[in-house]
Amino acid sequence: MTPVDDKKAAQPIIAAALELIAAHGLTELTLRPLAEAVGMSLNALTQAMGSKEQLVAQVVASAMEQDERFREGWLERLRAMAPVAPGLRAVLAQTILDDWVVKHRPLACLLIDLVQEAGRQEGCPDALGVWLDAAALFWAEVLFGDPRQADAALGYMLDEAGFSLFAHADPAYRMLRALCLHRFTGGIYPQPDEDIGSGRHLEQWIAALEPDQTYPDTPDPSKRGAIAAQAGRLIVTHGLEALTHRSAAKAAGVPASTVVYHFGTRDALMVAALHAVVTNFRHGLADNFGQPHPFHANYAHSHDLVRATSIIAIAAARHPGLAHHALDMRRRRGENIVTSVLWDMGLPEGRVADRTTSQVVSVSLFGMRMVAMARGVDEDQVLKGAFTRLAEVCR
Repeated sequence: MTPVDDKKAAQPIIAAALELIAAHGLTELTLRPLAEAVGMSLNALTQAMGSKEQLVAQVVASAMEQDERFREGWLERLRAMAPVAPGLRAVLAQTILDDWVVKHRPLACLLIDLVQEAGRQEGCPDALGVWLDAAALFWAEVLFGDPRQADAALGYMLDEAGFSLFAHADPAYRMLRALCLHRFTGGIYPQPDEDIGSGRHLEQWIAALEPDQTYPDTPDPSKRGAIAAQAGRLIVTHGLEALTHRSAAKAAGVPASTVVYHFGTRDALMVAALHAVVTNFRHGLADNFGQPHPFHANYAHSHDLVRATSIIAIAAARHPGLAHHALDMRRRRGENIVTSVLWDMGLPEGRVADRTTSQVVSVSLFGMRMVAMARGVDEDQVLKGAFTRLAEVCR
């Protein structure tokens, strides 16, 4: 075979691998199920694609090429529309995001998986760094027409993409997302001619997403709560795939039968674990409220929260039963981000935030932190630089 023939022959295998990743996650991609999906023997697959590591490298390279074509297509349209006002940029961002998470879903899933995996490992793969750089410049152009806003733009859209993967058709979520994107492109703070309570529109859609069952904001001191807390730590340090009844039992120092008694299914254990991470963060933040730099006072817990939120979002894309739990996390974004915290982040002092401001900052903040963890760079430096640059577009 010529190299061209080899590449052509690999395309169906790569396409099948991307679909498996979208459905089950990058860490669940193994050679035997892939061989079955493409109608090949395991031996034939390894001869064609090499080891799993070689296969993944080829899948990532192909996905990057596909994503580049996707971005170039939209950039051509954007250039043809110039000049583009902030409000129209918000509409464009929503349209492009929906195109990405629906028609190009495997690419979005793979990129988010790679970011999460790199955030748990030492060092960022070169290919991922290149992909993130290109995506950051793309979203900066779409949202602001300014490459200096690359960090904030990528953080915002990558974090929102996790929720859009499963909730893009939900009217309440779409309205919540639309209001936030409109504010993000328009300057974060309410405009002087706006009612400071303009966040009431956002509150309407936040209320529409409220689940029937809510979770307490204080840690559960019972044995069940202790198991959930340990399971949460397991997820944020080793990934969702590491969570089983047996691994949670080992982490909590209890028999597996005890975990099964309290959490009959793995999904029930997963939901309780992720909510335990969120609850512990909120509790720690409340204890430190009033201290200097309140958002960073409980930094270890906030790390866990960032990871947990990203994990449950993409998990909901693969397990529909988790969707309402993930949307509960999305609707509560920004609850702990008050005006003084925004000033501490580098946004203009003297400006008063509303709920929309807090949500926009929270989404961008979480996404930037996930990317910073994946790149292995100083989070505070990235965040302060990004928010200082965003301050320039606050009107």
